[in-house]
Amino acid sequence: MILPKTPLYQAKTDAEFRIRMIQHIKSAYKDILGKDANLLDLPNGLDIVQAKIQQRLYDISRGEINLLRDESNEQLAA
Repeated sequence: MILPKTPLYQAKTDAEFRIRMIQHIKSAYKDILGKDANLLDLPNGLDIVQAKIQQRLYDISRGEINLLRDESNEQLAA
């Protein structure tokens, strides 16, 4: 995979990349996330915000867009 030559993708460690990605998400999606952007500071904040966004999409689309994790599907795949 070829990554852009921007500071975001030129991180030396996974931790540094995670910090940069969280800052990028906070700034780029602040209007969408609102106060939920503060959840990104938690150790599992990315997972929490992802779940909230997936639920919002599901609710707004009245079930047409379903990105929610289905445990039964995950068990079948394993």
